Amino acid sequence: MAELPEIVKLSSQMRDTLVGKTLKRVELLQEKCSNVPQDAWDHRIADAKITDVYHKGKWILTKLDNGENIVLSLGMGADVYYFEQESSVPEKFQIKVLFQDGTGYTARFWWFGKYLLFTDAELAEDSNTKDIAMDPFDGRFTFEYFSSLLRGKRMAVKTFLMNQRNVGGIGNMYMHDILFRAKVHPLRKCSELTEEEVHSLYDSIEGILNLSREKNAFEYERDFFGQTGGYGMSDFLVGYKENTPCPVCGEPIIQIKTGSTSTFICPKCQQM
Repeated sequence: MAELPEIVKLSSQMRDTLVGKTLKRVELLQEKCSNVPQDAWDHRIADAKITDVYHKGKWILTKLDNGENIVLSLGMGADVYYFEQESSVPEKFQIKVLFQDGTGYTARFWWFGKYLLFTDAELAEDSNTKDIAMDPFDGRFTFEYFSSLLRGKRMAVKTFLMNQRNVGGIGNMYMHDILFRAKVHPLRKCSELTEEEVHSLYDSIEGILNLSREKNAFEYERDFFGQTGGYGMSDFLVGYKENTPCPVCGEPIIQIKTGSTSTFICPKCQQM
């Protein structure tokens, strides 16, 4: 599932490629992916020009010059591919977007993907995106800001960090190593963390996510042009490495249940 490094890469490529293009048609092969039917797309986006593409947490938003907004969620995974000519589109997709210059892109959702259309006023009230918090790639995401978020919160650290209303963009894939590198147990309460541990957690979030960004994101996720990233399984410290030795102390990595998700931890380095 794409998380912040993958979403930032894809949205940046879409912005660089699509801004200035004029829409011709959006074809819905699976209308349940959308909040409006095909005929609404036909008259609401025709001849509209893309003015911006940006991300908000794990969502990608495309702003049009007629007051409409396309809101894309990759769900549990998706292939979103650009094409130069319609004859070269992939065989399988749920969404096809065509521009007046003959280019376009397709979206094939693996599971739970969404392709929504909102006016500016509707977008401001959209429950999917309106409350998503600042993400760690935002320049305003300072240690002081992060520390203020955690202060007094009695929620488990992992639960807090994965709540998109607290921190945008972080999911389970990178969370294992973020917590391990900070030497924080996922079930520790935020309010119990020392200032040193909060510093370590902040540095770990920035370090893990920026490493993936520098390596062009996760190797199993393809970008707008079908290319994979360079962040591979060998880059994970403890994530998905159950029963292998901890890279710090040698203790076997274990998998524990943390609410609705599981977490890989070192029981020695990350004690309660």
